Amino acid sequence: MGGFLSHLTPEENIEVVNATCGPVRGNVYKHNDVIVDGYLGIPYAKPPVGELRFKKPVPADTWTEPRDCFKYGPVCVQTGGFADIAGERSVTPEEAGCLTLNVFSPRAPSSEFKSGRPVMVYIHGGGFELAGSSDFCAYSLSGTLPLKDVVVVTINYRLGVFGFLTTGDNACHGNMGLWDQTLALKWVQKNIPSFGGDPNCVTVFGQSAGGASTDLLSLSPQSRDLFQRFIPMSGSAHCDFAIRTAENQAQIFREFAQHHGFAGGDSEALFKWYKEQSVETLSNVKKFKKTPSGFLTFIPNLDGDFFPKPLDELRREAPKKQMMIGVVEYEGLMLAMMNPAFAPPDEGLKIAPKGLYGKDVVSNPEETQRLFYEKYTEGVDKSDENAMKKKLCEAIGDEFFNVGILQAAKSAAKHGNEVYLYTFAYTNPEGFGMWDGMLPFKAAVHCTELRYLLGEGVYSKFDASEEDLKVVETTTTLFSNFAKYGNPNGKGATSNEWEKYNLESPERHFHISYPLCEMRDVYHEGRIGFLEKLDGESDKYQELIYGRKKSAKI
Repeated sequence: MGGFLSHLTPEENIEVVNATCGPVRGNVYKHNDVIVDGYLGIPYAKPPVGELRFKKPVPADTWTEPRDCFKYGPVCVQTGGFADIAGERSVTPEEAGCLTLNVFSPRAPSSEFKSGRPVMVYIHGGGFELAGSSDFCAYSLSGTLPLKDVVVVTINYRLGVFGFLTTGDNACHGNMGLWDQTLALKWVQKNIPSFGGDPNCVTVFGQSAGGASTDLLSLSPQSRDLFQRFIPMSGSAHCDFAIRTAENQAQIFREFAQHHGFAGGDSEALFKWYKEQSVETLSNVKKFKKTPSGFLTFIPNLDGDFFPKPLDELRREAPKKQMMIGVVEYEGLMLAMMNPAFAPPDEGLKIAPKGLYGKDVVSNPEETQRLFYEKYTEGVDKSDENAMKKKLCEAIGDEFFNVGILQAAKSAAKHGNEVYLYTFAYTNPEGFGMWDGMLPFKAAVHCTELRYLLGEGVYSKFDASEEDLKVVETTTTLFSNFAKYGNPNGKGATSNEWEKYNLESPERHFHISYPLCEMRDVYHEGRIGFLEKLDGESDKYQELIYGRKKSAKI
């Protein structure tokens, strides 16, 4: 939608960097006396088409002639109805040319990091179905974290059917999108020194589906040794939308194939059908309705390959890392108001649990759905539409994001990781653009923190006020401190204003706002305990996290 520096145009550099991946030319982004070099659209994998369609990615070959890296590569094929919200893309999404990444590197040598700057690798969100690294204005991004003495890498990965098709068995395990992310991290290990980065100091951070991906990457034996620190933002492995059992995810892909005319057959026949279909067919999700529960459709699965064991076991075995994790104050505000199915709010509070707690998730769906509705309408005047809208927003934010973030923080701390938990609560009430009149109140919503971290408005153009710029400074300092030192307070910080997460005070977290950031004892008004019990005891959670399988069937 537009970044705070999107009115500026970079210069194209004629100088060539002889990188280990192959020689490249990039853009020059000027910020007063600081220059950031940006290299856009670097291929890290061979085109995932033909024999490589629905397969693990293969590293791109090195090249010998200088490659002009002035423009973002095309995003991966989209399936989540993005065009309906934001209009058609100026660059057509591609199946073949989508696996690229971008590097933003400060030009001057670092006075502090002599052997290379810390690296921050960003994984975009979009429900595993839409968006891409090019949605972030490059000039705006260059004016945020790269000014904090770090190298920033942003990546594309396969989405939708192309990224997450599974047959639930050896025909196709799936999770290609996660294998793509892993290959991009291997690219960083091999090539980032050419761009001034230190491969031994890598932080992965991501938001929403990218936050869930970030946490999942910290668990898999395939990826967890490729970075030292991680920041899941508004998404974790414990969120309902992050992962399904292989069986349930495979059922969705069988139903999707039948929706498009697949006549039936075994897994091999199903996989063959998918390989033969056009991009148009496989990205056409408009009238498809899945049977399994869940907010999202095409997501990762517990495949026995990328994830060889249940997630708690993987967390226990994984090398210890530093984790910074959090949410925004009203994750559900815009999501609840954007969805016409959730209107009026009383109806939304009944529909939401029906979509989330089916018999594939809990053994007592009707009772669970009733408990959910009763909890969020307790003590509320149901004739007060604004009060009910607020409750709907709280319910959506809690169930989709807030509970999974707290569960992940607890799990990581329990298994010996250093954790910093936050809530991002600042918003500029003038910054909602086309959404301005649609919201019952103004607050930080899903994606608000991205404008203060990466300079991109996401849901509206980011026209930064003086106060906004101060919040950019605060946010980029906290996040880059964590990437550089493993502590958001900074190097050798004497005032540890942001306390380490402690299981003895499990809701205590850092409240990021303006003018004051402070520690707080209560997380989301103490509402989350109810969902921790409801979700934590569900058959789905028990199987995915602990491997305790019940006979819950769809």
